[in-house]
Formats: sequence, C-alpha cells, structure tokens
Amino acid sequence: MTEDELIERWSAERPMYEAWGDYVSARVIDQVRSKIAPLAVDLFLRLPPKPRVKADASFLEKAFYRSKSYSDPYGDITDKVGVRFVVLLTDQIRVVSDAITTCPDWDASKDRDFEHEQQQNPIQFDYAAVHYVVRCHSELSVNGHVVPAGTPCEVQIKTILQHAYSELTHDTIYKPTVEATARMKRAAAKSMALIEATNDYFQQVVDQVSESIAPSRSLSENTSRLYRKHIQLEPQPTRAEGLIVDTFEQVAGEDVAERIDRFLTSKPQIVASLRERASRKLLFRQPSILLVYLLAHEKPTATKSNWPLTSEELKPIYVDLGKAFENY
Repeated sequence: MTEDELIERWSAERPMYEAWGDYVSARVIDQVRSKIAPLAVDLFLRLPPKPRVKADASFLEKAFYRSKSYSDPYGDITDKVGVRFVVLLTDQIRVVSDAITTCPDWDASKDRDFEHEQQQNPIQFDYAAVHYVVRCHSELSVNGHVVPAGTPCEVQIKTILQHAYSELTHDTIYKPTVEATARMKRAAAKSMALIEATNDYFQQVVDQVSESIAPSRSLSENTSRLYRKHIQLEPQPTRAEGLIVDTFEQVAGEDVAERIDRFLTSKPQIVASLRERASRKLLFRQPSILLVYLLAHEKPTATKSNWPLTSEELKPIYVDLGKAFENY
C-alpha cells in the first residue's frame, strides 16, 4: 500500500471510525455509571472522554516512517481512533477496566498494564497507564455508518497525574524525532516517582475520608434505592446531594429507610407530585429529597430551620404535604 492509497482509504473510512469511537465512549460511560451509582459519572471521570481519530500526517508517520515494519500498515495500526478515560486514583482505573472487559459488544485485549510493568521492573519509574484495544463482535450500524466486525478502537485509562505526565513527555521523551538526553530521562523518571508517591498519599486521604463519610454514603445509597422503587426514575445526585445528606444525617433518626418506604407507600399523591417535579427540576432528582419530604412531614419546623438551600426551593415540598410553609 502506498501513502496515497492509505490516505485515500483513511479519508473514506474516517467518518466510520469517528462514529465507532463515539459508540465505544458512550458504552464505556454507561458501564461505568452502573458500577459507581449513585456517584455521578461526571464526578468520577476527571476529564470528558473525547474520541480522537488519527491525523493524516500522524497516520503516515506511524505506517511508513517509524522503526516498526507493518505487513499491512492500514490494518495493523489499531489506534486509528482512540478514547482516553481519566480518573483520580489508580484504584479507580480498575472500575473502568471492568467496564471495558465486561461490555458484551466487543472483545477487549490489554495492550499495556502499568501494574504488570511495575511488577516486572519494580525499581524503574516510567510512563504508566492501561491500554486496551476493543474490537466489535459483529457488524454494527452507528449513526448511519456501518462498522465492520473486528474494527479496532484504542482505549486508554489513566489517573489525572499519569495524564499530566504523558502530556509533558508526549513530544519529548518518547518521540523518535526528539533525542532524549540522559538528563531528560532522569528528570522524567523522578517526576514519575513523585507521581506514584503522590497517588499513594491521595489514596490515604481518600481512604480516611471514605471511612468518615460511610454513614452518609449509606444513607444516600438507601435513598437512591427507594427513589428508583417509588419514583421509578434514575436519581441524578450532584453536590447538592452531599449538602442535603450532611445537613440532615444527624437529625434523621433511626430506621430511616424503613420510615421513608412506609411514608411513600402510604402517600401515593406525594410520589406522583415528586415524580412530576423531578421532570422539571434537578433538586427533585436528588435521592436525599425523599428524606427531606419525610422530615418535613415529621419535623416541619426543624427541617425548615436547618434547610441548607433557599426557602423557595423548600416551599414546594411543604405545599405537596399540605402544610402552610409560613407557619413554621
């Protein structure tokens, strides 16, 4: 295959690869969402995943001008389209890995695993990430494009610190057009060592925070389950969820989940009203809003005085409960 032939074929197939990259990104996000609920995906992923296709010049360089010899330059290059998922901590990489490997739409092969590389070279500090190549099982129709079976897409998973490192070194240390000096390599190795140490410290902080907020997380998980059961919608927790839970956790009392369940079962009109409000306002898609309804019913004065947001946002709950907001 000549350079002209490769670019001609790539120009014709690029839109299909773009559609395939969008599909892979969306499906991985769906899989991740199911694994981290009730945490929102946009709070888990530190950068929006954005599929990218290879530029013509980059494709030509990799196919014909690097030291690798491809028997089929077009078919052998598996990163014609790729998408990167960026998380905070190395432990979270496993969540995205599970999402990729358990998705039924493709076969996934791991092309790079930094943990395996660290085990093989424990005293070496180098580029770290997890890379997969996913290939669809069968022909797919995506956004008006036919994606043939076996079409590859590269998926990278990195922490935000690993991502920063790769951005720093992308056009210096690991590109054949740049001669990396010993001093450059040493500086890069020291920065990667610092990144690993920083990740360990981050993990210690996260573990301590997780321990301290375990009761709040349990409350949010229980209200999410009840929200799905009674409201029959998927909750969409934001930072407001944490604010509401933190405010009312200590005053909620015992057997909160059982009390909410009984309350909503006995008040179908509340369920109907809440469902309608959820279609219009994000606040009513927070799972902890169920707790607010319960406490406004049981302790209207204390609930109003402790409410962390504006009165105008709380007032509709009292209206739904048939209570005069001004009396409390």
